[in-house]
Amino acid sequence: MSFISKIPIFWRFQLGGWLAFSIFSFPTKWVIIESVRESVIVAVFRDGLGFFVTIGMREIYRRCYHEKMTKAALVGLVGGVSLMSGLILTLFSLGFHEFLDFKAERTFTSPVIFGIFYFRTGLCLGWSLLYFGIKLMRESMDRDIRLAHAQAVSERAELQMLRAQMNPHFLFNALNTIHADLGKPERNPKGLVQSLAAYLRYSLAHRDDDLVTLGCEFDSVSAYLTVETARFREELEMECAIHDSARKAEVPGILLQPLVENAIKYGRHTSELPLKVRVRIPAPHSGRVRLEVSNTGRWLEAKPDRKLGGVGLSNLRQRLEILYPGNFRMDTTEEAGWVTVRVEIPVASS
Repeated sequence: MSFISKIPIFWRFQLGGWLAFSIFSFPTKWVIIESVRESVIVAVFRDGLGFFVTIGMREIYRRCYHEKMTKAALVGLVGGVSLMSGLILTLFSLGFHEFLDFKAERTFTSPVIFGIFYFRTGLCLGWSLLYFGIKLMRESMDRDIRLAHAQAVSERAELQMLRAQMNPHFLFNALNTIHADLGKPERNPKGLVQSLAAYLRYSLAHRDDDLVTLGCEFDSVSAYLTVETARFREELEMECAIHDSARKAEVPGILLQPLVENAIKYGRHTSELPLKVRVRIPAPHSGRVRLEVSNTGRWLEAKPDRKLGGVGLSNLRQRLEILYPGNFRMDTTEEAGWVTVRVEIPVASS
């Protein structure tokens, strides 16, 4: 961080503004006074006095101004303070010139005095407008930042809530399936327990992560499907494939599972047995990745039913709207006895 960036914005504008004004107005002083030495003295005194008077104006504004002040009150405050400051600068200028007795400015007629007062008041008024313009702009920016922060906190809470709406019956059904296999020599629940453990390990390890690698998400869903296949036996067949280049792509957690849940849930109502579920993730293209989950059967509009549902497609769409507003695709097609839901999102490779 540079030294200048550490200086408060008021002092940056105050020092830079008065220095620039003094430099640009110096030729005018030189022409009128006809002496470089005396012009320098006048510049130091007049502009230095203006520097300190405007600091006093700032203190008045800081004490009197508040956000609930009406426009009329603000105009009155700025006008009154500018007139008072212009008068102070004019009186000190007259006294200063009388004290030094500059020949070129020895005579102060009424028009000259009025011109000095008019110019100094206008200078203070311009300073005041610049002061409040910057102040109001910063207050507006601060409000926008606070609102953006509050919205981010709200959206994060909403995302966590949506992600937490996992199928409450999945673990219950998996444990029932394991219990039913125990004691049956023809069925070995060891592989089922390993798949369930892998799925739960992933859920616990990444429950607070905003992004996970697509490979981890895919492996978790594969474990989930292994448990579901053991539960439904010959009534469910699965096929999962992911391109190697897609495994490192970072995506929101719990992205594939609602698609798979939807395929099983509604496919079982419309498909001939065995229900076939297919998960395909091709290679990313142009910084985007596409997920396809298909099932045999026909398309049914999802209805809100917490007893049957998991996260659901509607909740998934809500999450994607928050994460990728206007920059994602989610569509459904039905063709040749297959229903396919496709999701396409931008990704960043780890």
